[in-house]
Amino acid sequence: MTGRFHKRAVSTVVGSVFFLVLMTTGLSVSYLVIETQSDMIQAQQTIADGEIKKIQEKFYTSASTGDGNRLALYVKNDGSNTLEIDNVWIVNETDSTHAAKKYEISYSDAVLAPGYGADVLQNTPLFMSPGTYNIKVVSSLGTIKTAEQLNVGGSNKLKVKLVINPPDVRLGENATALLFVTNTGNSRILNVTSGPIVVTPSSNVLSVSPITQMKSDLAPAESTILSWKYRLMGAAGTNVTFSTFAQGVDQPSNVIVQSNVDKSLVLLRDNSELGSVVSSDLFSRPEIFMVIPNTFGDTADKGLWGVNIVNPTDQPIYVSKVVISAQTAPANSNDEIFDTACGTQSVPPTTNNWSCPTSNQLMWKNTGTPQLIHPKSVFPFLVKVNPGNLGGSSPEPETVVVQTNVFTTLGQFGKAAYGTSMRTSSAMPNVYLSKVVDSTSDNDIFANKTGILPGSTQTFNVVLADLETGTGNKINAGSRLIINIPKGWSDPTIIGNTGFNMQPIQQFPDGSSQIVGQLVSDLTGAGGTGKTITFTVTAPSITDTRMYVMYVLGDGYVNNSVVMGPLAEIVLRVSPN
Repeated sequence: MTGRFHKRAVSTVVGSVFFLVLMTTGLSVSYLVIETQSDMIQAQQTIADGEIKKIQEKFYTSASTGDGNRLALYVKNDGSNTLEIDNVWIVNETDSTHAAKKYEISYSDAVLAPGYGADVLQNTPLFMSPGTYNIKVVSSLGTIKTAEQLNVGGSNKLKVKLVINPPDVRLGENATALLFVTNTGNSRILNVTSGPIVVTPSSNVLSVSPITQMKSDLAPAESTILSWKYRLMGAAGTNVTFSTFAQGVDQPSNVIVQSNVDKSLVLLRDNSELGSVVSSDLFSRPEIFMVIPNTFGDTADKGLWGVNIVNPTDQPIYVSKVVISAQTAPANSNDEIFDTACGTQSVPPTTNNWSCPTSNQLMWKNTGTPQLIHPKSVFPFLVKVNPGNLGGSSPEPETVVVQTNVFTTLGQFGKAAYGTSMRTSSAMPNVYLSKVVDSTSDNDIFANKTGILPGSTQTFNVVLADLETGTGNKINAGSRLIINIPKGWSDPTIIGNTGFNMQPIQQFPDGSSQIVGQLVSDLTGAGGTGKTITFTVTAPSITDTRMYVMYVLGDGYVNNSVVMGPLAEIVLRVSPN
């Protein structure tokens, strides 16, 4: 019994010891795992803190040389944390091998507080041989900034870079010159301006704007931008070279300092992508543009209708018939937009061959002497005509569909998607060009303009008129006259108006622009006058004949409730001949 009990006791002790060994081993492993995880977390935290500090680290640097070509390296800390510069690498760009050498920074110069700047080589004298160098400044966090193109032995207190935008310019358009100037010295430079600006060939410059700049005094490492605009003209494919430099007064010495001379090229290219109506799909057919009153009131007075027919081909065409058709809804209504007694009144230069052969058709026809339209030119078919009669429609038609068909020696062509409206009592709004401000006379009205020389400045009188001469109906104050100038036409300038509140001219990204004026007071046809916006604009500087469309529209109300929308598609012919 004693022996068996003793064996049992021994096995219990051995089991306990074995259990303690296992437990100790497990705890040790758990501790190691926890300690490893803690080290990993701390490492990740350290890395994250370093990355955050690196992101927040912002500094700028500039280099210059002083007496004996001693290098001065100005660094400014624009970050929110203390900056420590670790070392500097100097790359000799004059050496074909681009030899680079590392220099340690004295600790007394290396630490910069937020917002503070200093020469980090103050206690590390470095003397440079003549040549061109790139200098790279490395922070303790690994951020690298480069002070580029230090020209030792030349002008180096100011550095410039000249950029022309865009680098390729359409003929007759503006190019913007941007001169980026940086003070690369360690003292303030006053009255920084550009030197003489040389353009080669100079004959390509039509005009130049005054220079504008952000600031004229530059502290070390500060920059400014000087800008001006050129209007260029010349043969397509010509490279125009711009060159200039910057200069200023060094504040400590009161000596004029000058930068390097920089050059930039701009390519003159053709205007083939401008807003011309002459495009590849028109070479064998005429194009149609219209003048339409809206609303076309049921009245004894006459509204202005017109069709501009463009010949985009290289051969003459002849027009024998032009038909303007109007269609109301429903189709079986008795409304007559034009009736057979329409009382046509031809507007020069159109010959008097107008009639209304049937209801809702207005026609110009001359088969004996068709109208000649010269190659790449335009001719207007203009007429004033009385409205017809609404056949008791209720409600009155809000939209009347208008379609035009022309019969030419190239064939018959049509164009739809136009519209007007009609009321039994309404003003008769029209928009058009006029030779005389505010005129409604037939002899002053026109709908296209030819004889425009490339690059010339043109003056336009655009009129909004109520051609219904009574005073009972009116175009309401606040209604708008809208002029859409095609792309390629530059420098629109409003030089007068006779009754509009003018809005700022809007320039669009494609190069087109828009002029808008709002009527100050109600407009009626009393006295036979309209209201005019007069503006100038410069034609495209092209080398061949092009045609452009200037859309003139009205927007607003008649008699406080009727929506108006007159339209004139003005064709402009630009030709060097």
